[in-house]
Amino acid sequence: MSRVSAWKEIVSTSFRKEYIFPVNSSKNWFPGHMHKGLKDMQRRILDMDCVIEVHDARIPFSGRNTTFKETISGARPHILVLNKEDLIPAKNRAEIIDKIKAVDPVISEVVFTQARNSLCKGMKSILPKAIKLIENSPRYHRASAPDKTIIVIGIPNVGKSTVINQLRKLDIYFDPELGLKSLVDPELGLKSLVDPELGLKSLVDPELGYKSLFRSVQERIRVSDRPLVYLLDTPGISKPNVKNMHDGLKLAVCNTLNDRVVGEEYICDYLLWFLNSHHYFDYVDYMGLKQPEDDNIMMLAKSALAAGKTRKQTTLGTSSIMPDFKYSSQLFLKGFREGKFGRINLDEDQLNLETLTRGSE
Repeated sequence: MSRVSAWKEIVSTSFRKEYIFPVNSSKNWFPGHMHKGLKDMQRRILDMDCVIEVHDARIPFSGRNTTFKETISGARPHILVLNKEDLIPAKNRAEIIDKIKAVDPVISEVVFTQARNSLCKGMKSILPKAIKLIENSPRYHRASAPDKTIIVIGIPNVGKSTVINQLRKLDIYFDPELGLKSLVDPELGLKSLVDPELGLKSLVDPELGYKSLFRSVQERIRVSDRPLVYLLDTPGISKPNVKNMHDGLKLAVCNTLNDRVVGEEYICDYLLWFLNSHHYFDYVDYMGLKQPEDDNIMMLAKSALAAGKTRKQTTLGTSSIMPDFKYSSQLFLKGFREGKFGRINLDEDQLNLETLTRGSE
């Protein structure tokens, strides 16, 4: 019997079958500024033609702000960008798209991206898709406006800023027919963009310096000339409360919530339960263990000791050497978040449509 087969047997016979949430886990984990950000977007929505929502592909069904479709999208085209596609399995993506659209008909398109990869085909398709959707949809009060404005929304730490930075790279001067050649003088090349004596200083405001090259949150970012298209960035917005605690801890595992607020111990415990119950055992070698562990504290202690990470603890004048739990918990979370445990979809259990529908009620 292979070790993986043996581990599966151990999990099925002696590990936790269900996850029991901590007593104090129902508290509000969401910062107040998110409420303000949503209200700000509601005031500006009249000037928007399209919504781009960025979300973490590892939780395609969990944690999305359900108020977006009532308060932000309306009749406007809505593109859902599932970022960090390199961290999830390649299979079932068509099924994920079908389930999302079945539960949330307001979604016009679903695009998988790896925003940090400048060659990502999904990233390159976003702007053309948005422009086509806008041109084929009624713009009502903005029908006579010469520009198209797209609002970019999403919960924290899903890669929204990276998506925006990739979309803005060609910025103002990009001509879709000429490509990069439209940026420069054909004879001078890139030198035509700057003053030969001042160099890059000629591109910036003399008072603001290089800060003038960047735009603050909620300022329109020009990303195309033909047609004229602007992006509007927004602060991270999320649901004011997490009613389903599985959703809440999945959000925490993906680092969309502050580790210190939720508690690294709780996040690690949930992640360990999920990995074991779904037979993802790559964490065993990564954490320096000999076999899977069901008890989170024991797992973190063994991992810290295997790495030689300890700390001195003094209680009532008596000193003792303890495993460095902070080191091992951060290592464990970092391993998952960087894809060291393999490609994992934390919502894989929701690929059944009936289950997904029930979970959204």
